[in-house]
This record gives sequence, structure tokens and C-alpha cells, in this order.
Amino acid sequence: MSARAFRLHAWVFCTGVAALALANWLSGGPWWSFWPIAAWSVAFGAHYLVYKARTTDERWARERAADLRSKSYDASHIDSIEERYKEKNR
Repeated sequence: MSARAFRLHAWVFCTGVAALALANWLSGGPWWSFWPIAAWSVAFGAHYLVYKARTTDERWARERAADLRSKSYDASHIDSIEERYKEKNR
């Protein structure tokens, strides 16, 4: 599953939800578009989770950890936790 496929699904999802909501508003009836939007939202959420699970790797985890560490107010505490983890898993 590629980023391109996910972006396409995101655009189709947003456009489809907007079209359903607009059709519902123009029809003036009760909120009939809720269930199709809810079901599609669940499917889109599942697609997102699968996409993220497949695109996350060790490099991403290291970059994310370094980013969080650089933004931390207590970086020495995080470094001490990392050192204890390394010692424990030797």
C-alpha cells in the first residue's frame, strides 16, 4: 500500500463526505447521510492504521525518538532511562 493510494483515498473520502452532507442538506430531510459517512469513516480509519503500520520502520522510530528527545524539557531523564534499558538488555 503506497502513500499515493492513501492520499487518493483521503481525497475521495473528503469529497464523498462533503457530497453526502451537501445532498442531505439540500434534500432538507432528516440526517440520512450519517450512517454512510460513519461506515466510510471506519473504513478510512482502518486504511490509515494499515498504512501507518506498513510505513513505520526502525529509521522512522529513531527519527521520532530523536525529535521527542530534542523537544524534551528533561532530556537527561530520558537518557538515563535509555541507559538503564540498554544495561538491562545486555
